[in-house]
Formats: sequence, C-alpha cells, structure tokens
Amino acid sequence: MELRIYLVLLIIGVNGSRDLCPKECDCDIENGLNRATCVNQHIVNVDVGVPTAVQVYSLSNNAISELDNYCFKEIGYTSIQILNLSYNLIFWIGLHAFAGLHHLIHLDLHNNRLRHISSETFWDTPELEVLDLSSNVFESLRNEPFLMHTKLEVLNLQNCRIKALPERMFNRLPNLKKLDLSHNYMVTLNTEVLQPLPKLERVELKNEYWKCDPPFIAAESWIVSHGIMYEKICKNRTPKMFEKIISAVTPEKEEIDVNNVWNITKDKNDSVVPISKPTTPLTPFQKFDKEFSSFKALILGMEIGLGLGIVGTYIWLRSLCKCGHCTRPKSRRERRRERRADAEVRNSLLWTTVIHPDLETPPVFRRQPSLPDENPPYPTYGLPSVVEAGLQIDAICLPDRAETPPPAYSECRMLYGS
Repeated sequence: MELRIYLVLLIIGVNGSRDLCPKECDCDIENGLNRATCVNQHIVNVDVGVPTAVQVYSLSNNAISELDNYCFKEIGYTSIQILNLSYNLIFWIGLHAFAGLHHLIHLDLHNNRLRHISSETFWDTPELEVLDLSSNVFESLRNEPFLMHTKLEVLNLQNCRIKALPERMFNRLPNLKKLDLSHNYMVTLNTEVLQPLPKLERVELKNEYWKCDPPFIAAESWIVSHGIMYEKICKNRTPKMFEKIISAVTPEKEEIDVNNVWNITKDKNDSVVPISKPTTPLTPFQKFDKEFSSFKALILGMEIGLGLGIVGTYIWLRSLCKCGHCTRPKSRRERRRERRADAEVRNSLLWTTVIHPDLETPPVFRRQPSLPDENPPYPTYGLPSVVEAGLQIDAICLPDRAETPPPAYSECRMLYGS
C-alpha cells in the first residue's frame, strides 16, 4: 500500500515539475505561441525541464554537441513549431533525431560544426518550410541529393565553405523557392544544378570568387530567363579593392609645353629639326650583358660545373689507380692497425736484445749474406790497380760462427749441459 502511494506521488511530482519553467529558461508567449528561451546557459542536452506544451523552443548559444535519435519524442516535445539550435557545438545528428516534430515549420542550425548530414535527416518533419544551415562546414559534397523534402521552401547554405555544387544536389527539393549560396568558395556554376528546382523564385550568389566564364554566364542567363530574382554579377562587375584604390588616386593630367621637354631647334627657315642625342658606344661588358640572357648564363654555369666535376674526378681516380690497378685508400682504422703491428715488432726486438744480449743479429736484419772468402780485401779480376772495398765485419763468415743464431741459453740447459 505504501509503495502504491509513493508511485502516485512520484508521478504527480514529475507532472508537476513539467508545468514549471526551469530557472535556466524564460517562458512567455509570442504571437500566440508558448515560447521558452534558454540561451547562454551552458546546456548540453535538449531536455532541461521545459513544459511539453512549448511551441517556440530556443536553445542557442549553449554547448549541445549531439542530437540523438528520438531525443525530442522521448521527452514529449511534439508541439514545437519553431526550434532554434544555433551557435552550439553540434557535429552529429541522428537519422531520427527530429522524430515526433510533426508540426515543426522553422529549424535554425546555423553556426554549428556539421560536416555531413544524411539526406533523410528531416524526413520526420513533414511540415518543415524554413531550414537554416549556414556557417557550417560542408566543404566536400557528394554527387547525390543533399536533402530530400517535399515541402521545404527556404534553404540557407551561406558561408558553408562549399567548393563546388554537384549536379544532383537539389534533385529532391521540388518545392524550394528561395536558395542562398552566398559567401562560399565556388568559382563557377552550371545550369544543371538549378534546373531541378521548378518553383525557384529567388537565389542569392554573392561571392568574390566567381569567374565570369561561359558556364557561369549561361547559368545567369538561365536564371534571368526564368524570372528568378537575382542580382547579376557579370553584367556590371565592380572593380576589386586594389582596382578601386588605383582608380581613386589617378591624378588629372595638365597641358605641358613640349619645348620644355623635347630637344628641338629651329633653323633659319623656321623649320623644326629634332636634335638627335649622340649615342655612346657600348663597352664589351655592356654588350655581353645585353645579349646574354639569364637562361644562357644558367646553362653556361651548369656546363662549367660539370666540367670541373669531371676534371676533379679524373684527378682523384689517377691518385688511386696506378699501373692499371685501382686501390682503395686505407682507412684510419687500417692505418692505426699497421702502426700498432710495427710498434709490437719493435718492442719484441728490443726486449729480445735486453733479455738475451749474447744472441747474434737476426737474419732478417743482416745487411749481406756470409761470403766464402775470409780474407778481404781481395783483388778484382782483370783490374790489378783496382781494389775492392772491404766487407763489413758482420758480413764475414767465421769458422766458429753459425749462420742461424743459436737458441737462448736458459739456466736449466746450463745445468743439464754441465
């Protein structure tokens, strides 16, 4: 029993709260319609507690980012006729986000972050007549119907960064009467884009990027011939900003006495004879500078650089290649390795001399081999007066001297030998 009473009170409380205007909004009547204005309140959802009988609902300048499917129908907002969602952060709209808004006539979505919307997004609003999508970001459009609606009369696509209009963009808007495409990035317009709009009465194409090329001129002619209100662009095109500045500062010319400007002399017969100024001959450098173009200078510089490169390469190869064989220059590591090996050999020889002073000079370091004659100097055959230079001591073979140095004597060998 207590649970039933609690549920009844809860239902009454919920219904009672829907009859009160929330503190974030201002509720009044405009042109006989119930209006709720919830502006600049950092609202992130369309449900802020406004009574369901609202007919003019303004949620501009808030932080709404998404419109989920059936977001209005689930709350019970089925009487809305004018909906303002401008200056929000909306970047995604569900396919059935506006389901239940069967009486919606005017929808304002300008200054949001929309980049793409489905062509069937507004199919659940059969009475929609005015749609404002200006100041969004529809940079790239596919060649398919942008929207599908049978009753839409006014479409605002101003300042949407549109670069080109596909031919099938307005194929499913048979009742469209006013179209605004001003301040976009388009440069030309084809007639095929506007032909599927049989009830078009006014079109706005204000833009600084239009090119008066044949397709655009043909589109203007088609618009004028069908009685559509339009401000022609290519007929009396106003000059651009820099052209206006130049035309504004053009000074007025005054009459000038040619006698003060030209070099003219009069002879005795009063006939005017112009004086020709003496022409000074050009120096060779001036002639070269006058006749030699920059392109020729570029080609000449390239040829000189190529020639120097070839000569330098040839000299470098000659330094590497000797006797038909090209050797790679030794790297720093290889040179360091050779120096280390030489140092090790020198150290080994020095230590051997210090440890074994009785060893003879190694064969590798002998200057000459031993000779059989032990009595130098000796006479030269055939030349009695010429005496051969004496040999050095270490090149003389002695009877008790071995060619190969004996092994080093160690203490162990001396003990066993004795």
